[in-house]
Amino acid sequence: MTDADWWASFFAGAWLDAQRSAWSADQTSSDADAVERLLQLEPGSDVLDVPCGEGRVSIELSARGHHVHGIDLTGALIETARANAAARGLDVTFEQRDMRTLSAEAAYDAALCWWGSFGYFPDEENEAFASAVARALRPGGRFVIDTHVAESILPRLQPRGWWEAADVTVLEERRYDHESGRIETDWTLLRPGEPPLTRPSSIRLYTYRELVQLLRRAGFTRVEGWDRTSMTPFAVGALRTAMVATKG
Repeated sequence: MTDADWWASFFAGAWLDAQRSAWSADQTSSDADAVERLLQLEPGSDVLDVPCGEGRVSIELSARGHHVHGIDLTGALIETARANAAARGLDVTFEQRDMRTLSAEAAYDAALCWWGSFGYFPDEENEAFASAVARALRPGGRFVIDTHVAESILPRLQPRGWWEAADVTVLEERRYDHESGRIETDWTLLRPGEPPLTRPSSIRLYTYRELVQLLRRAGFTRVEGWDRTSMTPFAVGALRTAMVATKG
């Protein structure tokens, strides 16, 4: 079984090098476009990005005139985010913090949890995080979760896969635990001259209905699903799903 705190040390070393080289400037711009559209951002919006990683989307949103607060647990990611923002002359607030400890009240117009970063924790902690985001938003604020849902991913789930980025080859071995509802993955990172490095991950795979119900219990009054690839309303088969929840 994967360690419950797998995420605490996952984002480092060869994985970070592969991840950094996988994102192009065009992809980042496209993601920021999607965020602005899904969250219906007005000019100069106060936006919470959690977890923000190295601030890829946060920095792009700041460059477009929004006031962004990025939060992530991993200190090395926050340091890189701050350096990248400073290099572009942008004033972005980056804070090292566990996303489960959000304490803001009605401080933001919108929030995002981008690129598969929802579902790391046990069900009750995932819901507590969503509730904290709801409290952090002003009335009418919107929260987008970029994720997968079970109806779309399970029919095409493959036990193995691989991809390359820079000089790193990433091998994936995947399995679905139907009792816990989680995707368990072993990631093996291969780089010339270095021994193979294997890291596990475990992410809760919610059905569409489960995620809608979770967000409503968390304090959101309206939840909509979108196909992230086509930016059309969700339908079974969507490669990625954006769940947009609105606070009443």
